[in-house]
Amino acid sequence: MDGGGGGGMGSMSSGRAQTPEEMAKAAYNDGVRAVKQAKKYEEDVAAANDDKKDKATERMRKQYEKARGYFATAVSKQESMHEAWNYVGYTSRKLGDYEKALAAYDQALRLKPDYAEAIEYRGEAYLWMNRLEDAKKAYMDLFKDQRQMAGELMTAMEQWVKARRTDGAGVSAADIDNFAKWIGERGTIAQQTASLATDVPHKSIWED
Repeated sequence: MDGGGGGGMGSMSSGRAQTPEEMAKAAYNDGVRAVKQAKKYEEDVAAANDDKKDKATERMRKQYEKARGYFATAVSKQESMHEAWNYVGYTSRKLGDYEKALAAYDQALRLKPDYAEAIEYRGEAYLWMNRLEDAKKAYMDLFKDQRQMAGELMTAMEQWVKARRTDGAGVSAADIDNFAKWIGERGTIAQQTASLATDVPHKSIWED
C-alpha cells in the first residue's frame, strides 16, 4: 500500500504558543502533504525519458526526505503518535533505508499492535529486503480481517516477483518460483473466501 492522504488540520492561533500536541499535528499534516507531492514526482520518474530520469528521481528523493523530516518532528513532539511513526517508516522505505523503516514500523506497532497500515507497509519493506517468510506472515496477519490491505500487499508481492525475475538480487530462481507459487495459491483462497471479508475502513484521527 503506497497511498498517503489527509488534509490540513487548520491554522493554529497565533495568539499563544502551540502545545507539543498541536505542533505534532501540524508537522504530521505538513508531512502528509509532502508525501502527496512526492508521489506525484514518483509518477514523473516512471514517465520520464532516460535523459530526464535522474533529475526527476533526485527531485522525488528530496521530497520524500522533506516529508520524513516533518514526521520526525511530529514524533519528537508526541512520541505516542503511531500514525507519524508509520509514515517515518513509509518515507524511509521510499528512500531505500529499510532498517530505519522497520524500526519505525515496529515502534508504530508497539503503540498500536493491530495497526493494519503499518503491518502492510512493513510487509512491503520485508519484501524488498528479500525476507519472504516475514512478508508472508504480514500477509496472513492482514488476511484475517483486513482483506483490502492484504490485497495491496499481494499486489506488491506480484511486483516483487516480476522485478526479481529480471534481477534476482541474490534470490535464487527456485525461491522466486516457490514464492510465486505461494502467491498463486493464496490468490485462489482469497477469491474463494471473498464473501467472508470483514474489512473496516480506516481513517487516521489526525487526518480530515
